[in-house]
Amino acid sequence: MDHVIEVSPSSAYLYLWRGCALVVGPGIDSKLHSHFATQLTVALDQPFRTRFSEQDAWTETKAAIFASNQLHQIDSAGLLAHLFIEGLQRGPGDVSILQAKYADNVDFDGVRAALRYACKGTPDMEAVAQLVRGWLDLAFPDNAAQTAFDPRIAQTLEWLAQQTQLDHTGEELAARVHLSTSRFTHLFRQQTGLSLTRYLLWSRLLTAVAVVAQGANTTAAAHQAGFADLAHMSRTFRQTFGVMPSELQKMTIAFKRDALTDANMTV
Repeated sequence: MDHVIEVSPSSAYLYLWRGCALVVGPGIDSKLHSHFATQLTVALDQPFRTRFSEQDAWTETKAAIFASNQLHQIDSAGLLAHLFIEGLQRGPGDVSILQAKYADNVDFDGVRAALRYACKGTPDMEAVAQLVRGWLDLAFPDNAAQTAFDPRIAQTLEWLAQQTQLDHTGEELAARVHLSTSRFTHLFRQQTGLSLTRYLLWSRLLTAVAVVAQGANTTAAAHQAGFADLAHMSRTFRQTFGVMPSELQKMTIAFKRDALTDANMTV
């Protein structure tokens, strides 16, 4: 089921799936930070500046790809789209690219135009999901073909989607589908692109986003989502998205509790 909550009249939109997030809106205050997800950022009207450290000179660009755990900073007065993807396996040569070439591809013009509309009106999760897939196809043209989930992982994901508590262990989940813990955790990562711990963490973030969007304060959201305290949730949120959870109060939020794709995304 899609969930759309407009927190306040805003010019920034957050689209959230498990393991994937799209933020479209004006540039925000971005200090040097890193996070677990691979991040793609594209300018929708004017170039932005980015760098890897305070000692680096700023690089002006229309599009960038930041590898997982890459320290970076963005400065922009224009409209930007940021795509965060966990489980994007790019191999040992995974590097950040400050001047990504996909933005110059004529086929990307349609994606850019659609991204501008993604921060207007009522969010359409399915249309935006198709848009995100198109963006990824152009950014990573060698993307391997997707395959269906293993039935045991599909069963686990369906069961987890129905749970309100998210403190399950690999041993517990492996027993449900009659696998050893080591085999289950390996298969889970292989199929979803996320470790079980990271998958459950994204689930908690989804819950926290929903609670905040419905009007609760971030402390209540942290407790309802199963974080130890507000500091733990804030730290996790910043590590994942590069901003504090207070930014949610400035966004229109649309989210689904399932993943963007039917299978692991490997490029």
